[in-house]
Amino acid sequence: MQITLSDEEYRRLATLTFLGEWMVNAVRKDPDPAFEDTAAKVYAFAKGTPMELLTFFDRNKEDWAASEKLESEAQALIDEYDDKTFWEELTARLTERDLITTHGERAVGGMRPDQRTRAAKSIAKAYTHEFEEYGLDRFFVDDKN
Repeated sequence: MQITLSDEEYRRLATLTFLGEWMVNAVRKDPDPAFEDTAAKVYAFAKGTPMELLTFFDRNKEDWAASEKLESEAQALIDEYDDKTFWEELTARLTERDLITTHGERAVGGMRPDQRTRAAKSIAKAYTHEFEEYGLDRFFVDDKN
């Protein structure tokens, strides 16, 4: 297989490669070597091109890896994603908890999707407003229980 890429297309491919390999291996105790090897292949294509600044040959691993520049650029995207998904997931989980607390697990489980969406909407809206306005400043755990 042969693929022809402009420098900008290679930059995006290298970024996508870093993000994909990171997503697969960031949560694993033992990284998946197949993903690491595939990433190294993509990084090796930069050798001798202007895009080599995004990669380097890691003498310890004896393979190509992402440079600090590529890692930094990708990390900005990871941080943006993490921030967005943190608030969305927190809102979704608290909304689900409050739905069950208010209506009971059985009733919530028996709701049609449109009923569940309607019941959750005002709860989620309140959390969204709270987090947009105050972040976690007014969020505390009640340790009296």
